[in-house]
Amino acid sequence: MKQITITVPDNCELKQDGNTYIIVEKEKEKQLTYEDIARELFSEPCCYINSAGNILAVNTLSNYSKNLNNCKSTKQAEKLLAINKLMNVAKYLNDGWQPDWDNMKEPKYFIRFNTDKSLDIDYVHNTQLDSIFFKSRELAQQAIEILGEETMKLIFCTDY
Repeated sequence: MKQITITVPDNCELKQDGNTYIIVEKEKEKQLTYEDIARELFSEPCCYINSAGNILAVNTLSNYSKNLNNCKSTKQAEKLLAINKLMNVAKYLNDGWQPDWDNMKEPKYFIRFNTDKSLDIDYVHNTQLDSIFFKSRELAQQAIEILGEETMKLIFCTDY
């Protein structure tokens, strides 16, 4: 019996149909998208932030994937609004300053939430954290005073 070697490309597979072999393209795994996630998350009661900054509860959202301000809970929406407030305060207080990540001598100050539930101000020189940075420790402290501890703690909450 004659032996035949068939090289099948990675994106294909060899299928047998009786005495015939066929090379067919594999079905591609569906890539999970934000729209897939939003469709599932927002098919149940949820809320969103309207253009006036008000948090509204609704039973379902028809534009679940188009409105990026949809939230699963009021607390999540409050957290988003608190983060936005901190970003606005930082933009104002920093007066145009941007962290220079190439300058390892320049400290970049940020506010952190400690395990004992206290707020603290720390700094980095060259590590970009997922944080909002300030030009000085004093400006970071001023941001805490402007927004208040409750708003700051809401920013760091994990039970949204």
